Amino acid sequence: MASTLARVPGRAATGTPLRPEIDAARFLLTVEHSQLVGAYVDPAKGKVTVRAYGLAWLERMRPTWRAATFALVEGSLRRHVFPVLGDRPLAALRRSDVGAWAMALPLAPSTVVTVRQHVGQLLSAAVDDGLLARNPATGARMPRLDPTKARPVTPDTLAALALAAPAWFAVCVPLGASLGLRQGEVTGLTVDRIDFLRRVVRVDRQLVTPSSGPPALEAPKTASSFRTIPLPDFVGQALAAHLAEHGAGVDGLIVHQPDGSALSRNRFGDVWRRLRVGNVRYHDLRHTFASTLLSNGVSIKAVADWLGHASATVTLNTYAHLMPVDEDRARSVLETAFAAREDSLRTGSHPMLKHSASDLG
Repeated sequence: MASTLARVPGRAATGTPLRPEIDAARFLLTVEHSQLVGAYVDPAKGKVTVRAYGLAWLERMRPTWRAATFALVEGSLRRHVFPVLGDRPLAALRRSDVGAWAMALPLAPSTVVTVRQHVGQLLSAAVDDGLLARNPATGARMPRLDPTKARPVTPDTLAALALAAPAWFAVCVPLGASLGLRQGEVTGLTVDRIDFLRRVVRVDRQLVTPSSGPPALEAPKTASSFRTIPLPDFVGQALAAHLAEHGAGVDGLIVHQPDGSALSRNRFGDVWRRLRVGNVRYHDLRHTFASTLLSNGVSIKAVADWLGHASATVTLNTYAHLMPVDEDRARSVLETAFAAREDSLRTGSHPMLKHSASDLG
């Protein structure tokens, strides 16, 4: 028996109305609504490929970025994005595409996240330029990142590092472990940023090594990296002894190569690796600074400020496992606070217990 729907005029066998004028009207309404809310994208614009737009975006951003930042983003796109997504039209890119691409990258999870951030910036710019209605990288699937655990260095290992280092380089150990400076902040520290009288160190510059050309002093990337750090006496003495023996380098640099020139990032890494003391990274000295302060009761807010973190939450997430366990301290505080009232609590004479059964009922 033939389908009833097949015999009804104006309907297909599936029951779908054959009303193209209604579909066209709905499409026009959708376009008008998108225009009103600012989400309409001309289909012709969305045909631009990821590679074509990415290259134009890089050139547009080049003057606004540091050379090192441009090299990092350009390298990420050229090596990891354009070979896979480069020929895709922007409008054809979906969140699932970005997630599948990210999960297939043969990189460490932390590196994948960094490359994904670069893609997100590119696609966000495409949204701003009216080529996309929304950023398909937002919410895309990413590899799981295991929580990073700080690795503080023992005092014996710090001493071994200082002994193994060349004389002109040894001061880097206390600068990292006792001031919490990053490598670029150590190599960018100049004499005029040390206040021996007030015993503080001002951090407002770092040494940046571009992909081409000599290292240069530049301001930190973030506002939170501008900070003033307490200068322990023994570090002040180490700095004074270092300057007396080796002098200041070009631009007043405290840490410099024997000829006075700036110590590039690559050269710093070469010297550090040759120390061959355990499996210690230079960044572990910064962890040591933070963990030493926190384990001895210094406030998380103060440590976050001295590390140059944007918020205490960042510091807490990284170093909470190194803070002292508070159970014994809590017991001691509570016992001290309430021990004097113990007898009255036991006998029922304390105000907290002066309630009859009827009062409580």
